[in-house]
Amino acid sequence: MTPSERWPAILLQLAPDTWKRAEDLAQALGVSERTVYRDVQAMVEADVPLQGVPGKGYRVPEDYLLAPVTLTTDEAIMLVLGSAYAAQNFDGRYRAAARSAQRKLDGVLPAEARERAFTLQGSVHLVPPGTFGTPTEDGRLQRVRQALVEERTLEATVSSPESASATRPLDPYGLLEKDATWYVVGYDHGRRRVVHLRLQEVEALTLTDRTFERPDSYRTPPDGPDRSLPQKVRVLFDEQATPSVQVAPSLHVADREHTSDGRLFLTLRVDHELEVLPWLLSWGRHVRVVEPRSLRKRLAAEARAVTEQYRDAPTLLD
Repeated sequence: MTPSERWPAILLQLAPDTWKRAEDLAQALGVSERTVYRDVQAMVEADVPLQGVPGKGYRVPEDYLLAPVTLTTDEAIMLVLGSAYAAQNFDGRYRAAARSAQRKLDGVLPAEARERAFTLQGSVHLVPPGTFGTPTEDGRLQRVRQALVEERTLEATVSSPESASATRPLDPYGLLEKDATWYVVGYDHGRRRVVHLRLQEVEALTLTDRTFERPDSYRTPPDGPDRSLPQKVRVLFDEQATPSVQVAPSLHVADREHTSDGRLFLTLRVDHELEVLPWLLSWGRHVRVVEPRSLRKRLAAEARAVTEQYRDAPTLLD
C-alpha cells in the first residue's frame, strides 16, 4: 500500500468521538506503527487537521465531518467521477480526501451502479472549459460526456475531403486524448464498425433519445479502472543528500536501494515526468536522473535556462 493509498485509509479509521491508537491503525492497515507515525506526521504537515494525544491516539475534529447526506444513485456516481478527477489533479490533503470520498461512495453503491461508475471513470475524461478554445467546440465535448454517462446515441455530422458532409448515428464508447487532440471512440452505424472520430473535425453533434449498451470489451474491469502509474523514473542521490531525502507524498516510490558507497537509488512511478520535475530541481546537483532520457534532457534544459538567467549582474530594471 502506497502513502497515497494509506492516507485515505487512515482517515476512514478515524472519528471525532473516539481515539484510535497507532498500534490499532497499524493493525487495521497491515503496516508497522513506525509507518503510521510517519504517515500521520506527513498528513499534519499537509494541513490535514488530525488531533493526537500521547497514550490516547488520534482523531479528527468535530467540525471535520459533515452531517449525514442522502444521495441518489446518480448523484453518488457523479461524485465518484469528481473525486477520481480530484485525486488525479490535487496533492496532499486534498488527494487523500478525494480518494477517501471515492472509497466511501464505492462502498455504499449497489454492484450495478458501482460497475457503471468504474466504467465511466475509464471512459469519461473531465476537462475544464476552454479545452478547445471556443464555446462551440467545448459544447461538443460536453455532449459527448453526457452521451457516455447516459449511454445515448449521438448524431454526428462529419465532412471529409472525398465527400460532402454526412450525418450518421454514433454510439460513443469512450473519449480519449492523444497529442492534444480529442477522439470519440464508438460504433458508427453508417460504416457498421467502431471508429476513432477526431472531435475537432465534427461539424455538429446532436444528442438523441436512443440508448445503447456499451460492449463488455469497452467496459472497465469490475475491480475498477487501472490506476497503475505508467512511467518509471529512476534517480540517484549522492551520499551528501541521501540522509535528507524526503519523497513528496504525491509521488509513488516503487523501489528504494542504498548503495555500498552511501548513495540512494530511487525508482518512482508517475503519470507524467512533469510531476517529479519540481521536486528533482529542488535537489540541484545532488541528484542525477538515470532514466528516462527525456527527463534528463528536460532537466538539463531547465538548468541551462537558470544559468542563463543569472549570467549577468541584476539591475534596477530587472
